[in-house]
Amino acid sequence: MFFKKNTTNSSSYTPSLAEQKQYWEKRWERSRIPNAWQLRRGEAILTLLRSLGLVHPKILDLGCGTGWFTDQLSHMGEAIGIDLSETAITLASSQFPHVAFMSGNLYEIPLLPEQFDVVVSQEVIAHVDDQTRFLERIAYTLKARGYLVLTTVNRFVIERTNQPPESPEHIKQWLTVKAIKRLLQPNFHVLDMTTVIPMGSRGLLKLVNSYKVNAALRRLFSRARLDAIKEWAGFGYTRIVLARKK
Repeated sequence: MFFKKNTTNSSSYTPSLAEQKQYWEKRWERSRIPNAWQLRRGEAILTLLRSLGLVHPKILDLGCGTGWFTDQLSHMGEAIGIDLSETAITLASSQFPHVAFMSGNLYEIPLLPEQFDVVVSQEVIAHVDDQTRFLERIAYTLKARGYLVLTTVNRFVIERTNQPPESPEHIKQWLTVKAIKRLLQPNFHVLDMTTVIPMGSRGLLKLVNSYKVNAALRRLFSRARLDAIKEWAGFGYTRIVLARKK
């Protein structure tokens, strides 16, 4: 992850870059391997990228964490991973020495104009202060008509899910579909938008994810099919956006 200055949704407190960096250093130190949610999200992104029919693209994994997904992207083309956390990049470089990694602030790392065919950015945009500038930076380094795969927490779902309190250094600016489209509009065409990982326990999602309701529906649909329907309906925890630079 990489930010400059920031605010959270729930507080006027503005963590410094050093405080944000410290948060992510600790986060990646204890989260060295991907969990089931991250693997599911990664699988969906790879499926999406394969559908584009790209031939050995140059790919930037922006907010690469410990690099496990950058490694997977490297099997599709030339992949580079960037993250604010030096801890994450040290781990990534030691585990995947064949992949190029860099640590640093996104806004200060030298990126060439129109350098990449694809930028993948998982769960980053909600954690930066200036979301517009973040997307402008991506557009700058993407080639003409290059692709952006962006993932972020689905605001509709997280607002209906019980979440433990987090450190104030963890910036959270959850986005609606409308807000995502508004942010992308100046530089990108949105080609596709879907969700993965159905969950939620309040409001409408209490019914959608009810054990009794789902047990009854599984007489008609497999669990995988039922999850796919929920994801299509927008009830997945993570929203995945495919966009193309104008």
